[in-house]
Amino acid sequence: MTIALIAFDGSENAMRAIDEVLDTMDTSKLHVHLLYVCEPVQINELIFSQDPVLTMLSINKAHEEAGWTLLASAQARLESAGVAFDAYVRIGNPAEVITGFSLEYHCDLIVMGTRGMGAIKNLLLGSVASKVIHLTEKPLLLVK
Repeated sequence: MTIALIAFDGSENAMRAIDEVLDTMDTSKLHVHLLYVCEPVQINELIFSQDPVLTMLSINKAHEEAGWTLLASAQARLESAGVAFDAYVRIGNPAEVITGFSLEYHCDLIVMGTRGMGAIKNLLLGSVASKVIHLTEKPLLLVK
């Protein structure tokens, strides 16, 4: 049994990553952990709030609900392929959450789509994929 973690962000490349897994792996021996990671609440979202804790909780809840909405298309794709999967939404630094999750759930492979930002923008901002490469020792499949 192969356990694959698919980090899904709702992008076209993330959906292509799912298709790549379905096209290249033996789906009868595959279990997928489908993961969407929400960025944590930023301080500028709380600056003018009268109740920062309540505001933070409501923003986190909205982010989580948006994550579940984004996962719907990925879940439908996996269901139609007959692949066993579990879906998760987490909040935190995406690269750290992805690598921590892969260890916690004993994943054999991490699969991600790339954003294709270009060399300059990637150099300035970094990318989740680049950070995961540096944080994990697990095999990583990046799909452009």
